[in-house]
Amino acid sequence: MEVSPVELLIFQPTPFCNLNCTYCYLPDRKDKRVMDVEIVRTAVEKLKEEQLLEPGLGIIWHAGEPTVVRPEQYAAYFAPIREVLGDLEYVQHFQTNGTLIDDRWCDFIAEHHIAVGISIDGPDYIHDRSRKTWNGRGTLDKTVRGIEALKKHGIPFHTISVIGEASLDHAKEIYDFLVSLEPVLIGFNVEEQEGVNQTSTPPIREFENACGAIAAGGGSDFNQQVYPYRILTISVDGAFTTFSPELLGMSSKAYGSLEIGNVKTDSFRGALQNPKYNQLASDIFAGVKRCEETCEYFDVCGGGAPANKLFETGTFAAAETNFCEQHLKIPVRIVLKDLETTLAGAGKAFPAPKAGEKVRRISPWE
Repeated sequence: MEVSPVELLIFQPTPFCNLNCTYCYLPDRKDKRVMDVEIVRTAVEKLKEEQLLEPGLGIIWHAGEPTVVRPEQYAAYFAPIREVLGDLEYVQHFQTNGTLIDDRWCDFIAEHHIAVGISIDGPDYIHDRSRKTWNGRGTLDKTVRGIEALKKHGIPFHTISVIGEASLDHAKEIYDFLVSLEPVLIGFNVEEQEGVNQTSTPPIREFENACGAIAAGGGSDFNQQVYPYRILTISVDGAFTTFSPELLGMSSKAYGSLEIGNVKTDSFRGALQNPKYNQLASDIFAGVKRCEETCEYFDVCGGGAPANKLFETGTFAAAETNFCEQHLKIPVRIVLKDLETTLAGAGKAFPAPKAGEKVRRISPWE
């Protein structure tokens, strides 16, 4: 298979998180190691040498709470990235719980044009059920304080909310609360095993993606998670994996460790020749094939999320999961219903892409 250039480069600057969210899948959240600058430099140098970069790259700092690492350390990370990438177009992203964002962080974020995503689940009676400190206290007040700092500095942000059982009876309250924060986009992640004026409210990621998928189709061509290195995730110690970012640091009964190499010792292209990668890829591609053969949503999905297949079924060589139903099929059915209503002469359609416009899905990690 031809190797695609990296679209999302995800660095884990630290495994440590200052929160202990009840649904978090990440191991070692008390590990306070911080990524060495040389891992960042080596990674981007190898990617450039191996011709795995192209304009439009997203660099995401995630997997742990990124803002527990000082701005000065990020300045040290960003220097070799600028040096190596030169004029290549790229955007830095933070996915953060927002509790540590203050004026100093806002100055740094604005200076470096960092795109910011805030994890926030809704009003306090929803958010504070799961998003707690290590001492068991709720964190909504601190997250909102961080959001207010961003707004004061004119920094746009989007939100990602985890939907669990407790959320189901409060959909309108959660939506109204999130809209009141004035994000540019609202995203929802379902808790995993692991008369509205549309012009004045932020779009919802799942509906935006559903509209784009219906307009463009394309099967697996657009699914970042089923091609090697469209997503590349690098841990605090330089270990790396591809396909789903959630595989980083994980192991399973069927496959053992899910890492395929380390930037300190391995080339990225070379790692695709090792037995571990071949084992993972063979089953992931088999799972995509099963999706294509059995699922009527394949053209708007492209083969699902390997991590969810593994965590729900124990293998990558699977088809439908609960994740598929909740994140893709339900939003697509809602959008299709809206289109049917519009074609019948009532209602207002979701905006469709313009002719010739490139449709881009918004990933859960941006």
